[in-house]
Amino acid sequence: MVAANRFRKNREKCLAVASWAAAVFGVCAVAENRVGVAALPASLPRERLTGAAKLEIVHEFQTQMPVGVAVTSAGRRFISYPRWEDPLRFTLAELRNGREIPYPTSGAIQNGAKSGPRANMVSLQGILVDAKDRLWALDTGTINMKPIAPFVPKLICIDTKTNRVSRIYPLPAAVVPPGGYLNDLRIDLRKGNKGIVYITDSGKQPGLVMVDLASGRAWRRMTGHPSVQPEPGFVGFVEGSALFKRPRPGVATHLNIGSDGITLSPDGSRLYYTPLAGRRLYSVATDALASPDGTEEQVRVTLKDHGDKGTADGLGTDRKGRIYVTNWEQNAVLRRLPSGLFETVVHDDRLLWPDTLDIGRDNYLYIISNQLHRQGGYNEGRDRREKPYLLTRIKIDAGPVLLDR
Repeated sequence: MVAANRFRKNREKCLAVASWAAAVFGVCAVAENRVGVAALPASLPRERLTGAAKLEIVHEFQTQMPVGVAVTSAGRRFISYPRWEDPLRFTLAELRNGREIPYPTSGAIQNGAKSGPRANMVSLQGILVDAKDRLWALDTGTINMKPIAPFVPKLICIDTKTNRVSRIYPLPAAVVPPGGYLNDLRIDLRKGNKGIVYITDSGKQPGLVMVDLASGRAWRRMTGHPSVQPEPGFVGFVEGSALFKRPRPGVATHLNIGSDGITLSPDGSRLYYTPLAGRRLYSVATDALASPDGTEEQVRVTLKDHGDKGTADGLGTDRKGRIYVTNWEQNAVLRRLPSGLFETVVHDDRLLWPDTLDIGRDNYLYIISNQLHRQGGYNEGRDRREKPYLLTRIKIDAGPVLLDR
């Protein structure tokens, strides 16, 4: 009885202190649960784990550093490898029986070929598979971020049924300037006559690029807008250290990578994007972007700032409207619910710089982790990467957004 009375008095004191704090600091009172512990307001955002699904290793990369991943309806898996600090034998491959096979036959780098870099694959970055099982690839046209020539950056379409390049869309300097860098892409086959591709340019003049698949016409929007620019003074922290560009001892500058991750809403009405050097998520209306004769102002008035989502390299959306975020600071993949709340899909020390992701029609989330932050350019010229790089996957409860007629 004495203990019960003491508990009751202590409980009353705690409630009195809580009431005093609410009166003094304007803190809203919260409801009690049955054991006398204050319950959080239902409206307060909180993070929760999504379930017991386990991260599986699909493939270990022992040589070339991967970036992009794309999976067909039949489960074929394609990988892109940009030409950054390492020499490469090929820039696109298919994973077959545990091996990385150059894909297609022109997937091997052929700078000496008679057709030249305008026709051959120079350095592929973002890749995706559309609703028709065609593989789309972005060729940055640059080797280790060096200046590019007009029409060398390009969008490539490959028919995965015939395993042949079906069309190349060369992009002029007015669309991809010399300091440009084509990063990632999304596609809506319902727009225009044959579809529109949306692309992030994360180069020296960040912006959004659109390509009309019927005419081949391409145009830019949002160039120089703060939402596509790297956040001024941005500092990311990964593996316990601040991340700066450190090409050699004594030199350190802030990351200057702008619009990078990109994804579409399930109905295709909004295009979401984020700078790599930044923590906010933005979107604009695709109707405004998809008009080649429209104006910058028509796009900018549709801009929405969706708030802080942590760091991210790649983005993706499932059919339930949840946006997946590869959080490279936390070795994790999060997802943003339509309500604005966040869930942790997976947090694993093996996700060393989760870069890009793809949601397969098998309801698996595929993730490339490539230790990007350990490259020499961020570590005074010392390469700190430890192979293998990884392709992993985790089971989720929804498929990809595939926009087709």
